[in-house]
Amino acid sequence: MVKNNNVAGGSRVLAVWNNQNTTIFCDLCIKEVEAGNRPGTHFKKEGWENVRISLSKETGAEYDKSQLKNKWDALKEQWKIWKELIGKETSLGWNSKLGTIDASDKWWHNKIEVCY
Repeated sequence: MVKNNNVAGGSRVLAVWNNQNTTIFCDLCIKEVEAGNRPGTHFKKEGWENVRISLSKETGAEYDKSQLKNKWDALKEQWKIWKELIGKETSLGWNSKLGTIDASDKWWHNKIEVCY
């Protein structure tokens, strides 16, 4: 899903991502990696086009390659932060059912204590 936003005499299309579209986007990227369309650190042109077309078919949302790449880059940065957090906090986990960080009551108690 995209929306127009006027920018200094022109218009720019801003991508709007919801959780469902983000999940579908990630799944499509995984398929393209597995298909060999990301042989190194970047997707091939064909890989981005496959993601764009499939995402449009599955969600009805139209994104261009730059919007997809921007989303990829943003998710990559979030992933790096997540990996760093998990590396420092060995008692943390991920609750995939709830989509939240999972921590013991003791962990939360210690964090809250530090804040106050």
